[in-house]
Amino acid sequence: MATGVERDYPPGSVICHEGEVTRHVLVVRRGLLRVTATTANGSEKVLAVRGAGDIVGERSAVDGRPRSATVRALGEVRALVLSAGSFAGLCQRHPRIAWSVLIVVVSRQRDTDRQRVQISGTATQRVAAVLIDMALERGIADQGAIALSQEDLAGIAGTSRESLVRVLRGLREEGIISTGRRKIDIHRVSRLYDFTN
Repeated sequence: MATGVERDYPPGSVICHEGEVTRHVLVVRRGLLRVTATTANGSEKVLAVRGAGDIVGERSAVDGRPRSATVRALGEVRALVLSAGSFAGLCQRHPRIAWSVLIVVVSRQRDTDRQRVQISGTATQRVAAVLIDMALERGIADQGAIALSQEDLAGIAGTSRESLVRVLRGLREEGIISTGRRKIDIHRVSRLYDFTN
């Protein structure tokens, strides 16, 4: 906390733009951030939704390259902002923090690899896999809620909104989930695994 500065971001504000050369790191304290990238055809693809406890911007802080994604506040967000120099110094002085950051980087690389594999699955398989990933990220063992809009879920799963609506209806009918405004309640994570095979 002493290394950075806490900052509040209003809903919809852009934290950083894809391609810009900034090197600060954010640790999300409260709220949700949507991470997106522009595809080859110019459309926006949702890569992830980050919440409290997540770190954002670590790659540009480490390698100095332009931002690989645009990050936008989904609602009120409070984050701890660290300059690249402060972040590097913190990691050098505290190996446990450096190790934690490495775990995040490796985990995100695994997520990217898994998303590449999911591209070939059915809409149901991709949506189930994303819900499982989100549940694991949020520490949901078998039931709990995920704050996520249907638009964001469709983007992450790489499916159309129409296909997503059909998949969610089927999962609701099976009693596996229920949905609300920008929220999905997972009642049985274990049943989602049945749809990923």
